[in-house]
Amino acid sequence: MGRVALTSLILISSLYASEGEEIFNKICYICHGKHAEKRSLGVSKVIAGWKAEKIVEKLKEYKSGGLDQYGFGNMMRNRATKLTDEQMEAVAKYIESLGKQEKSGK
Repeated sequence: MGRVALTSLILISSLYASEGEEIFNKICYICHGKHAEKRSLGVSKVIAGWKAEKIVEKLKEYKSGGLDQYGFGNMMRNRATKLTDEQMEAVAKYIESLGKQEKSGK
């Protein structure tokens, strides 16, 4: 891969990650913790490190009203409906990266 292509790929990835972090800090951290390490209201699963594909799938299910885990369906639908597919992907990649940071001790 050429230097220009590699540099462009790195830049796009970092912009994507910062958008995901910004979204997470605006709407997710309150329930899921600063590093997605908390069980929301003490009952949900910890989401740090989940695969991005799984997170996007769950967010889309909440957005459509088709998912109501732990009785959080309406609360999650309210948040998910504010996100575009691209924003869901960005925040999902960010949450996935949080688990990798925990495992590496960062």
